[in-house]
Amino acid sequence: MGRHDVKSATQARERPERKRPSASSPLSPAPEKRVQPGAPARDAPDAPPPSGRGKLKWPVRPRLRRSLELPDLNENGAAPQTGRISRSPRPAEEKTPDRGARVQGAVAKRVPFSKTEREKPRPAAPEPRQSVSAPRLEKAPEKREPWPVRFLRVVLAAGICALAAGFYFLWARQSAEEAMPPLFMPQPYFYEEEQPVHALLLWHEKVLTAPSGGTVQLAYGGKVAAVADDEVVATVLARGRTTTIRTPARGYFLPAIDGAEDRWDYPTLWLGSGLLPKAPELRWIEDLKPLDTAVRAVGKLIYLPQEPRAIFYLDLTDRLRTGLERGSISIRRESKGPKWTARVRVYVKYGDERAKVALDMPYFPMDMALSREVDFLVCSDEDAGLVVPDSAVTIRRGTYGVFELVGDRLVFRSVTGKPIEDGRFFIASGLSAGNPVILEAANAEEKRVRLW
Repeated sequence: MGRHDVKSATQARERPERKRPSASSPLSPAPEKRVQPGAPARDAPDAPPPSGRGKLKWPVRPRLRRSLELPDLNENGAAPQTGRISRSPRPAEEKTPDRGARVQGAVAKRVPFSKTEREKPRPAAPEPRQSVSAPRLEKAPEKREPWPVRFLRVVLAAGICALAAGFYFLWARQSAEEAMPPLFMPQPYFYEEEQPVHALLLWHEKVLTAPSGGTVQLAYGGKVAAVADDEVVATVLARGRTTTIRTPARGYFLPAIDGAEDRWDYPTLWLGSGLLPKAPELRWIEDLKPLDTAVRAVGKLIYLPQEPRAIFYLDLTDRLRTGLERGSISIRRESKGPKWTARVRVYVKYGDERAKVALDMPYFPMDMALSREVDFLVCSDEDAGLVVPDSAVTIRRGTYGVFELVGDRLVFRSVTGKPIEDGRFFIASGLSAGNPVILEAANAEEKRVRLW
């Protein structure tokens, strides 16, 4: 007998043993099992094992038992109670009914879709809520205060506000008075005053002439040159003969004359207190041109070494008065350039503010030989001190002064100095370095200030 024959024989024996529904009420639903509240859930007893008379059985793995706790609602609104419903595995011998039986049983019992919902007890319908309205309490009418009390209260509130505003304004005014004003830290500065002067030069010179007229050929092509002793500076061609012109000494050779070589002397320039005369202009000798038959000059030689003498007028200062008495002053060729010390030969004062000075120039470059006039700068005053803006200096009782911050107080300090360029003021004395001053001193006063 094959395997499938044994299975069909077994199913034929088990069919009469299946339980069928009661014939008395085929359409009545199966009674629901009620679980007592608080009682433990009990598992259904396992079905008795089938007898194994001459049957071939395959081993069947038993299903796990599952339990489900369902909430229970009572009509009194008490806490929900749980009931445990256990599901036992279906016996191995029990078979699923055919499709017709399943449909008929479902129509007859009207069971829910799931077994859990079928076993769950239905809660009772809640009673309709009755609207209960609490009685409203009637407020007693408030008693109004008399008008004098209300007026007094308003006046008291306004007085308190005015007093608070007054205290605030007093505090703000005191804070503004004690606030830190704008300050400036004085910077160290070396002050030097330079006085421009216009002077006339006197030097030793000699005009070089040719023995006869003719065409001149210059050795340096009509330019100023520093020459040595007995050096040829020009050649004159006359009647087929050449004549060389040599220098008698070392110096600057200038192929030009101005006509004042014989009358430009010290007595003419020094005597008198009038304006200094104007120097004549140079007349240059042209190269490869015939000489002037009246003069026959090829140029002039300015001897070297020598210190040209400068004659000029000077505005006096305290430092210049001291320098003239000492016999030397400081000069510069240009502003902020190197400083030279010039020896004073003689000076004449015209009052306390002006003097005529003659000094030896400490330098004599080649370009100075092109004119008998020269411009340079005299260091009339110099000092070391501090510099502040002009706004930090005020005048009180005819003296200059600044407001210096000493600790937490502003103190007025009298100073000496003078205004300088770029809106600054040079302080020579009266102010110590390291303490700041008020930037706007016009409306300042001595007082205590708050540093922080």
